[in-house]
Amino acid sequence: MTNVLNRRSFLASALSTSWLASQSLMPSETAACEPPLTLDIHVHLFGVGEGGTGCRIAQPIREGLQFRYVLALLRLQVPGQTIDARYEEVLAEQVRGSGLSQVAILGQDAVYDRSGQPDWARTSFYVPNDYVFAVVARHSESMLACPSINPERADALQELACCHAKGARLLKIHPPTQGVNIADRKHAQFFRCCCELNMVVLVHTGHEHSAPVIDKHLAAPSRLELALDQGCTVVACHAGTGWITDTPDQLPEFVALLKRYPKLWGDTSVLGTLGRVRDFGRLLEHEELVRSRLLHGSDFPFPASPAAFAARLGAESARQLEQETNLLKKDFALKEALGIGRASAQRGYAVANVC
Repeated sequence: MTNVLNRRSFLASALSTSWLASQSLMPSETAACEPPLTLDIHVHLFGVGEGGTGCRIAQPIREGLQFRYVLALLRLQVPGQTIDARYEEVLAEQVRGSGLSQVAILGQDAVYDRSGQPDWARTSFYVPNDYVFAVVARHSESMLACPSINPERADALQELACCHAKGARLLKIHPPTQGVNIADRKHAQFFRCCCELNMVVLVHTGHEHSAPVIDKHLAAPSRLELALDQGCTVVACHAGTGWITDTPDQLPEFVALLKRYPKLWGDTSVLGTLGRVRDFGRLLEHEELVRSRLLHGSDFPFPASPAAFAARLGAESARQLEQETNLLKKDFALKEALGIGRASAQRGYAVANVC
């Protein structure tokens, strides 16, 4: 059995390397003297709808401790300025000081009813694609648009074509909060179109702790198989991880899929936080096949917690990392200290810019 798995691991690794080479993503001699470009593939845009942005956040979230913590941490409540405008301003400042070449800015689609129309009563968090494109256009030198398209929406194929025409190379789906089963065969055409358009599909996997969940089982990595079987390049956001108290344990499922699908990747977003210490450690201790398929992501505005990794980094190193006030830079520095940051950020840039 071990020999079979080793052969599968070798084949998957070889196929992955071959795919990167075929897409001109492998380093070349002519590019050897240029500093490699880096990307944070998982940065959230959000707003409360002030100033006509179209954003929505459900009242229970707005009244929650986590939301109020983010407001205070980023100093988003400034007299004479809307929260939405202030968030864009702070985000742009942090991106400029992050040391990263680019960040991917994520939208968040709604929940949809059986007729494919928005179900606002069940939508806890919404960031329209038009707003994503508007913000990215104002910061195009450092931001990449990642619109969100729930395949359940009646106009999903039209929205996909529209976003592609506007230059998007990525899209995001959040099954447990958007209430969508991406393994349903009715979505095969949607994913075939994603493949034909060369759109990289980011999908939330693992356990969610920042927004109300409709069905946690919708985040199972195994549900990615339909999209992968249509030929899509898929990024399993959070790599199927969770807190030590979460059940079921989905990380082994993600790792098993990596060994079968060379166009599957995982991202490290939110893995630098206290709740994910155990699962991040499990990923870091895996074989090179797994480590080499992780892409850098922060999950901004949710901050990393270097102190939680003191046992691995040493107390003094963790303390120094905690002093960093730029959240994007802190998360990146933590992952560099853990031995995975820069290489995964370079891979992320390559995957996201394949189009």
